Amino acid sequence: MQNQTSNGVYEIATISQKDQEAIKKAENDLKKSTGKEFVVIAWEKK
Repeated sequence: MQNQTSNGVYEIATISQKDQEAIKKAENDLKKSTGKEFVVIAWEKK
């Protein structure tokens, strides 16, 4: 799946276990700061 923006073409990111842990930590930090649950969706520039 690809998405094109004015800055280039992006695709769903391929993430490692370490990346996944960092994303989960960021989601938890956002919840602690805001009281809201957010889902981080990873895209990367092709």
